[in-house]
Amino acid sequence: MIHNISEIFGMVFFAGLILALFVLGLMGIAGMFLNIYRRLKGLRTKKMEPCRSCGHSISSSAIVCPNCGEHYGRGSGFANSIIGCFIVGFVCIGIGFYALSEFLETFETFSFK
Repeated sequence: MIHNISEIFGMVFFAGLILALFVLGLMGIAGMFLNIYRRLKGLRTKKMEPCRSCGHSISSSAIVCPNCGEHYGRGSGFANSIIGCFIVGFVCIGIGFYALSEFLETFETFSFK
């Protein structure tokens, strides 16, 4: 039996964390497909493009213009990795399902009388 309101807030907080895990997992999977699309699109584009700042021809994969130093922010970080997004997405969804099963078992033991 729930005797105080803090237990209800704890359950709501735990349910919010589970929802956040599912949302993060879906964002990771969406990021994976977005990265796949960007890689496929990048294979069909030209190799050189003009710099936004100085107009000189630079590589389409350049991070910094060698002529003027304009930064393009194209890193090969974990968020731009197909495998990284896959791992984050499926791990978060897996943890979310596990937490949801534990939450449902705990929720069944509470009495709201």
